[in-house]
Amino acid sequence: MPPIDTLDGPRFALRGRVVTMNARDSVLEDGVLYIDRGVIDAVLPAIAAPPEGYEDVVPAESGGTLYPGLIELHNHLAYDVLELWQVPRRFTNRSQWGGSSNPDYGRLVTGPMQVLGRDPEAMPAVVRYVEAKALVNGTTTSQGIALFSNAGSRRMYRGVVRNIEATDDPALPEAKSRIADVEAADARRFLARLQGPNRLFLHLAEGVDARARKHFLALEFEPGRWAITDNLVGIHCAALTAEDFGVLAGHGGSMVWSPLSNLLLYGGTADIAAAKAAGLLIGLGSDWSVSGSKGLLGELKAARLAADLAAERDPTRGGPVLSDRELVVMATRDAARILRWDRVLGSLEPGKRADLIAVAGAAGDPYGALVGARDVDITLVAVDGVPRYGTTRLMEALTPDPGDLEFLAKQAPQDRAVQLRQASADPVVAGLTLADAADRLTAALATLPARAARERDAGTALGGPIGSTPRWNLALDEIQSTGSELRHRLPLPHSAARTPSGPVIDAAGEVAEEDVSDALELDALTAALHPDFLESLRTQVNLPPSYGTRLSGLLT
Repeated sequence: MPPIDTLDGPRFALRGRVVTMNARDSVLEDGVLYIDRGVIDAVLPAIAAPPEGYEDVVPAESGGTLYPGLIELHNHLAYDVLELWQVPRRFTNRSQWGGSSNPDYGRLVTGPMQVLGRDPEAMPAVVRYVEAKALVNGTTTSQGIALFSNAGSRRMYRGVVRNIEATDDPALPEAKSRIADVEAADARRFLARLQGPNRLFLHLAEGVDARARKHFLALEFEPGRWAITDNLVGIHCAALTAEDFGVLAGHGGSMVWSPLSNLLLYGGTADIAAAKAAGLLIGLGSDWSVSGSKGLLGELKAARLAADLAAERDPTRGGPVLSDRELVVMATRDAARILRWDRVLGSLEPGKRADLIAVAGAAGDPYGALVGARDVDITLVAVDGVPRYGTTRLMEALTPDPGDLEFLAKQAPQDRAVQLRQASADPVVAGLTLADAADRLTAALATLPARAARERDAGTALGGPIGSTPRWNLALDEIQSTGSELRHRLPLPHSAARTPSGPVIDAAGEVAEEDVSDALELDALTAALHPDFLESLRTQVNLPPSYGTRLSGLLT
């Protein structure tokens, strides 16, 4: 198949402060990016003569600072239509809040998503809405959405936001976020899988107690032999000790940090100081809207506060655990390194793909400006040199056919437009506007109980009535048995019964009437324009003192 993102974007030049994120951390206080067919041709000071072929191209004024597009390494994207969960109590590991042990989880998360995920009109609206949500929050790469049909076939969504699991591009090697269940339960098979060609992004040590840590310790399947290679990218790692981080880094592994989700659920997150001291390569992920940020721009702020808390707990440090520059590196250059995409993405340099964001303003520290930027400050997002979201002025100036623009009137900052036309668009989503998607989802969430009852009365099976023609549906995480896993399930250390170390996930495969008893509201695209989200942050019971209030303030 051809690459999902073809290099056919328009030729243009964009002026502003340029934060390249190259190996030297070069910053041009007044620079110009020259872009053609999805590739950066040159990065020059504004006073320099334009490169050959750009003599008649007038640079568009960004009015701000240009950065590489944000690369998110962990998200359960399909669930990002749901609002933030008011977590009822502090949990200590993943097994405690999923499945039948927590009725709210079925009522507010798995039940509603099953109804949406197999509704032929709501399902594509979910896909369209959550990819637009990523764009509005500055994300140009995230994890993909899996689709499958009642005929048994499965595929990954081909969207306008890059999908680390589906690129069809040898320059962007595909990663995996699931492994076969037989590999997940057998250490030698698991190690063999890690020795394959793909990065594996797998949940690891989710929680803060001894049980969660044993999920990591189970990787030592023989004394001194660890099922870890440079292909293992551990998501969360919240229970790891300094010694554990040394083992993970020593075997070439890396980590995706999702501090807000960890703090909301467990009241704690990964020991980021120990992870950094071990030399671990670290990326960021917002996890999902149920217990995380609305996007990576918000997660940068959550990470800033979490790192500050770590420094406060160690008064001997004499300085921050992470600088703003290091946080931006995690969301750009190092995220690309983890993916093995760093030759083509992660920085603004000649010859690299033109994934970029522009943020209003060009004063102050360039890295602190991005960490502190609100979602309303994003003025442009481009993927492969195609402007996808931004102010009306910039989108009209940089889009060859203004008829492709959709001007946003709801749930986004004023005077913004998106451009979602894509030659390689997935047919289940092509042609659906963001406004139509939001309207469909608003109506579907408002009538969830009735929709669930209709499905039950009609005897709807996964993907549609038995015997119906194939129909695409969302493949939802940890609901139906799919023969694949999001984490290893190697036996607990020293367990004669070979008890799996992974969390117990017992969510039912069918929608029960009591699981979908409430009408819900569609989660807003942005934090700054969502007062209910901000209030929910301030009142979450597991967050450290003042954390929710401080984070809410940073988002507005």
